[in-house]
Amino acid sequence: MARFLYRLSCGALLGAQIFFAAVAAQAVFRSGLDRHLAGDLVGVMLARLDSAALALTAVAVLCAVLIGRRRLAVPPLLAGICALASSMLVTPAIHALRISGSVDSARFATLHAVSAILLLLQMIVLMVAVWLAPGSAPAP
Repeated sequence: MARFLYRLSCGALLGAQIFFAAVAAQAVFRSGLDRHLAGDLVGVMLARLDSAALALTAVAVLCAVLIGRRRLAVPPLLAGICALASSMLVTPAIHALRISGSVDSARFATLHAVSAILLLLQMIVLMVAVWLAPGSAPAP
């Protein structure tokens, strides 16, 4: 069961992140909505995605430990650290700049790039986690 949960948590999170980056955020910003409203919507989605990332990476790490393959805990742990940095440091700073109306500043652009890089890093290490995920339990 732990093997299945490891694969499910890493795979589902990877899929959610790809959907967010490739579909959801793009659709919101290209929908014709006011940029401020679009930014608010994407910010809410990112906050929920980060929360899901923290929960699902914790499940994956625990599963890796339970099946006795502690090295498998490294990729989801790294993804969780990226999600924590995003949710605790980068996203609040971006939100503060948006509230102050500084969306055209170099700092905003830098933070936005850091946010995108953190999401990309999460996707990469989750791809590694899914690739290395243990198969079904061996027959007794």
